[in-house]
Amino acid sequence: MHTSFDDLSLVLGEIALFRGLSPVVVGEVARASQVLSLPKGRVVYAAGDRPRGIYHVMSGHLKTAVSSPDGGEKVIEILSPRQAFGVAELFADAACVSTVETVTPVVLLAVGREGIFRAMEQEPEVARRMLSAMAERQSSIERDIAADCFQSGTAKVVDYLARLAAESGHGAGRVALELEIPKHVLAARLGFTPETLSRIFRELSDAGMIHVHGKQVTLLEAFSRQHRPCPVPRQGAAGAARRTGQPAGNWFERAAGYSEGRMVAWG
Repeated sequence: MHTSFDDLSLVLGEIALFRGLSPVVVGEVARASQVLSLPKGRVVYAAGDRPRGIYHVMSGHLKTAVSSPDGGEKVIEILSPRQAFGVAELFADAACVSTVETVTPVVLLAVGREGIFRAMEQEPEVARRMLSAMAERQSSIERDIAADCFQSGTAKVVDYLARLAAESGHGAGRVALELEIPKHVLAARLGFTPETLSRIFRELSDAGMIHVHGKQVTLLEAFSRQHRPCPVPRQGAAGAARRTGQPAGNWFERAAGYSEGRMVAWG
């Protein structure tokens, strides 16, 4: 997909990693950037690939997964709009361990590694922001490991829904959330089968905590009273739903007009 230099610079200016940087630095990054429109089921990079750059999710959702030799898969992260990925891989100077694949149609901003390195040479703040992004991901991974070790399946689902509710910024009472990733992907991310996820949703519904209708999950007042969420940053699986009726954000997140494209290999 062709995007003009001026449009790329505008997009970069609204992304936390590059916001407020000098026009010269943003220009270096823009010259190494491209917008990718990808259909569901497209692999962005696979385990064993060499890192080529970093990516910012403009719209849609992706999964990060690792595979076993016998073909088993473990989903370790769901990537949502406004999240960046590939940062740690870029600086590891080693083959990627995980595979990133789209689970819905996706629009990404891809920034080639040389553009990032040139920007870091010109502006040390870029390096600090990259380190901050890696630290946030490390903290997210540690929280996820703790949840896998110590939380029951029901507690994982409750925590997930509470995080989504917190990100929606709702007050007390009922709130309707719409799942934007397939339920089987969500189940894999939380570490159990789709049947287990359906059973937990049913048990929470029977307890008067939630109401589920297709992709819409309504948190009832009993849920809000017992699991009142505090605002949290966007992490992991959280963010893979939206509050029903919530307007879209910046212009580059409203990507419905983009046509499906193919990956363009960097030199």
